[in-house]
This record gives sequence, C-alpha cells and structure tokens, in this order.
Amino acid sequence: MISKTLKFLAAGLLFATALCSCVSTKNVALSPSDRAAMRGKTVIASQREMPSFGVLTPGKMAAAGLTGPIGGAIAGGMAESEGKKLLQKYRVAVPEETVMKPLLKSLTSRTGARALPESSTKVTGGDPKEIARAYPQADYILDVRTTGWMGGYYAFALSKYFIVYGTKMLLIERSSGRVVAEGFHSYRSDDRENAPDYDGIFANDAAFLKAETKKGTDGAIQHFSGLF
Repeated sequence: MISKTLKFLAAGLLFATALCSCVSTKNVALSPSDRAAMRGKTVIASQREMPSFGVLTPGKMAAAGLTGPIGGAIAGGMAESEGKKLLQKYRVAVPEETVMKPLLKSLTSRTGARALPESSTKVTGGDPKEIARAYPQADYILDVRTTGWMGGYYAFALSKYFIVYGTKMLLIERSSGRVVAEGFHSYRSDDRENAPDYDGIFANDAAFLKAETKKGTDGAIQHFSGLF
C-alpha cells in the first residue's frame, strides 16, 4: 500500500501544478495590422486585487484528511488563508502591478498607443468582454492576472520548498471585446540543493519568496513584451 506520506506528497505536487494549468496557455502575438491600428489610440491597465498565495505543506494535507480533489481543495484553502496574512505581514508587492508597469511602457513604445491614467475600477476573472466593459474610457485594455502563486515541497524532500508563479496576459480591443494578443508564463524555482525549509521562505523579511516571485514576474515581463 502507498503510505500516507506519499499520498500527501503526490497530492501536494498535483495541486501546485494545477494552479497554473486551469487557464489557456496560448501565446498569440499582436499582428502587424492590429499593431498599426493601435497608433494614436488609448490603452489602459486593468486593476486587480492581491492574488491568493499559500504554502502547501505535508501537515496541511494531513489536516485536510486528503481524499482526492476535495481534500486537496481543503488543504489549498488552508494554505491560502495563512498566506494572505503573511503577504500583509511582509509587505509583498502585488505581482500584477510589478508586471504591468514595464509591460505597459513596452506596449505603448512599440505601438504608438497612449496610456491613460490608472482607474480605480478593479476586475476579477478573465472574460475579455467583461474586462472590456469595465473600462469604457479606453480603446484597448491591457490585462495581467496571476493564475497561480504558491509554495510547495519537493518530492522525497518534504522539508525543502519551491515557489510557483503563473501569469496570464490579455490585450483587448474594447469596442469588440476581441483579444488581439495574449500570453501565458509560468515559473517554478528549481534549486533543490539550496531550497529553504518552510520558515526559510519567510526569513529575512520573506527574502526567498520575494526573490523567487521576482524571477517569475521578470520572466513574464520579458515574455509578454516579445508578443507586442
């Protein structure tokens, strides 16, 4: 029989992977005609709340009683509840904002579009037409959202942790709700030898979490900019 520890381990790894697998992973570059059409038009950055974050531990999996997807979801909810408090405690930046500022600059410089001031309107979800309706003052909306952000433990090294960060980008023509460019990026830290334990994720003002998340956001900025 498979031991309980191995069951917890397998579910934890599956949960970490699933966070970034529930959205479209398509990458579609802006066409020359759509790029030309954006010249002189306005574009606005969407606004979003701080995304969920949690660290999935063997203990949380055990506490959830792990019985398939339901147990994994319970464990994930426990991790997110604790993670929200830790993000506030260590003043972790909103990843979407980190990606958006340089990405918007790249988009306007390459298309000749004009960026509008930030709006106080915040969106949830990823439906392009709903996002378009939220910003009627712009010709185009640049949307960035986190698809998965969490810590997980390595196989057969339950005391060593990695960070996963996934991002989705949409560039939407407001008048039609049409997506004229989209991209997906996912990052997972993979230095098992130097990986921290749970406490190490948040040591030194959450230095590991911030550094690994930055690698994910930096990769997203570079990847999405290449689609414009």
